[in-house]
Amino acid sequence: MKKTDKKTRSKFSTALVMILSTCIVITLLSAPSALLIRKYSRLRELLKDIPVIGAPLGEFVDNNNFFNPTEAPTEAPTEAPTEAPTKAPETTKAPETTKAPETTKAPETTKAPETTKAPETESTTSSAQLLKKNQAILKNYNDIVNTAKISGSRPGFTKATYRGLSWDFFGGILYKNTAANNAEYFVSEGDAKASPVVVGKGVANAELCIPNKPYASLLDDEDADAVAEAVKSATKEDLGNGMFKITIVLNDEENPAPISANAKTADNFTSKMFPVITAETFRKGMDNDDVEGVSLTYTDCTVELVYNSMTGEIVSLKQMVKYKASVEQGFWPTAVGTVSETSEYYNFIY
Repeated sequence: MKKTDKKTRSKFSTALVMILSTCIVITLLSAPSALLIRKYSRLRELLKDIPVIGAPLGEFVDNNNFFNPTEAPTEAPTEAPTEAPTKAPETTKAPETTKAPETTKAPETTKAPETTKAPETESTTSSAQLLKKNQAILKNYNDIVNTAKISGSRPGFTKATYRGLSWDFFGGILYKNTAANNAEYFVSEGDAKASPVVVGKGVANAELCIPNKPYASLLDDEDADAVAEAVKSATKEDLGNGMFKITIVLNDEENPAPISANAKTADNFTSKMFPVITAETFRKGMDNDDVEGVSLTYTDCTVELVYNSMTGEIVSLKQMVKYKASVEQGFWPTAVGTVSETSEYYNFIY
């Protein structure tokens, strides 16, 4: 019994000691813990009023975000960089506003070539004016040469006529003997001027311009259609001291017929101003029985007249006649020979 009481008291003492120790420990721990909790609450209240750098304004009063610092840096960098770089190009659109090249389109405004289309817009007017000019120059020429040939005081003059013949590759055989067989027709310039024709003053001028006719020119300057058909170009040049030079070039004409002996007009314009021959005459002159056909084309027949405008007198006159003879002979290709004829009139005496 006594041993049992001793054991019971011993156990009770041990339990009491443990309880007292636990209370002491709890007491010792409870005071600092309460103080620490109070300090922590106070610190939290103070930190609520401190702004977070780089965080949006809403986060200053958002307690949840304040204790979640990972949200502020993730939102701030994503919003700032995305807005700044994308808006910068919009604000730096200076190249679009400085469109100087578009405003300096001077070349487009200075379209002088387009505004200076006078020749195109006035083509019909220019043609009419050119025709009138050609008619006026032709009239000037007709008045002077016809007066010299038919007036009572016909001037004297000296005349030299010379001709040359050339041919193409196929004409070598056909034309090589033509000039030699017609020596009286194909006269050189030197021989012609060495033995010119001299016409005295007041003598019937059968040698002037159109041989054996009482006129020097039959081309009607008042007939606009006739002038347009015949005249290729006509110019009048002032040489000074009252001297002028008229140059008239005719259009090409095929096989013009000479003026007949009693005719006072002609159907072909070339024969109205220049002496011409027929294709048959030329064929006979070739003296070649193998020639089957000949065609003559008069081309660029030109007259040059120098005169004194104060007296109306001729100073010099030059007629240049050129024709191409196309000759056919059997199987041989068509051969072309060109005859150049020049008549010079000078030493006029009035």
